[in-house]
Amino acid sequence: MGQRWDAAIAAAGEQPPADLRAAAAEELIALWSDLGEAVRRAGRRSWSAECDGLVVRIVMLSRLTEATSWQWVPIPLLDSGVYQGILQSAGLAFTPPCPDEIHRVDLDREPG
Repeated sequence: MGQRWDAAIAAAGEQPPADLRAAAAEELIALWSDLGEAVRRAGRRSWSAECDGLVVRIVMLSRLTEATSWQWVPIPLLDSGVYQGILQSAGLAFTPPCPDEIHRVDLDREPG
């Protein structure tokens, strides 16, 4: 009998990624997305221990590679300055978006 995680294991493949940098970049995109969801779940508190844990992972992985481009980050994290604040506080080089760019990307992401 199969396990619940069998499909995920199959999707991961048999071999590790050939390009570790690309794998790290993909993981960072997922971590920013996870942070966006964690902030949403935190509600009125706006921050939680889950958010802290995700920021630790984002900063550590970004220091090994580079900062994720803002185009891959959830709009609420850009609008609120969370993305910019985290990278700035961590001393990571990044190109911040201007409000017009965020608005354009937000319109592009909207369905239909």
